[in-house]
Amino acid sequence: MTNEKTITFDEVDRHDVQDPHHDGLVITLYIANHFVRRIHVDRGSSINIILLDALKRMNIPESEIVTRSSMLIGFSGETKNTIGEIKLPIYIEGVNFVQCFCVIETLSSYNVILARPWIHEMMSVPSIYHQRGKMPTPWGTVKIIGDQL
Repeated sequence: MTNEKTITFDEVDRHDVQDPHHDGLVITLYIANHFVRRIHVDRGSSINIILLDALKRMNIPESEIVTRSSMLIGFSGETKNTIGEIKLPIYIEGVNFVQCFCVIETLSSYNVILARPWIHEMMSVPSIYHQRGKMPTPWGTVKIIGDQL
């Protein structure tokens, strides 16, 4: 992709971080031609998730969802069945790529959870301490700034 091999964070990356904090990394991205807020970047999750309500607000019809029910198991053992899967394009600073999401119908503080599949495919390096994510592109390293508020 890029000749730059090293992604680093320093104190300059923290200039607008509100301290003290124990916040997760919550970002806004352009998904399927819509700005989607309240996206949680979760290094502990193994699948990307999007809420059915978020798809409805994006005017994406339920017919786009491939019906495939799976059971998700949470940290404390609670379970939730998915409605299905959907592939959606995500655009970040000149890079357009498609990600697969499991669709769930539930109440959540987040519209989307981007997990290890997205982190690995994008070679993204999230830092909750710096409230940033960085990823390589053909044009250099791109910063994704967290929405701490």
